[in-house]
Amino acid sequence: MATRKKPCNEEAATVQRGLPPAYYHLHALLHTIRSLQCHEDDLCTLITEIQRSGRIGPRLHREITELLNNLPVASLEAELHGAFSAIDKAAA
Repeated sequence: MATRKKPCNEEAATVQRGLPPAYYHLHALLHTIRSLQCHEDDLCTLITEIQRSGRIGPRLHREITELLNNLPVASLEAELHGAFSAIDKAAA
């Protein structure tokens, strides 16, 4: 783990040219993680509705299904594999 955590500011979030391939894989992973975070509030709202009602009705089912279908999990998996491969090559 890095010794100091540094928050990602706009400069870190903006892709730069001429860096090792691992950088680009990690940068893509960062954007996918941020995309996942965008769904956090909606998921919390849906979970709260389930807690309140104790059930999943048709509307809630539709909203949960739509939310889950919009999660970029395939991208996350592909970018993780790409990042691991790129950092392994860089360290070799």
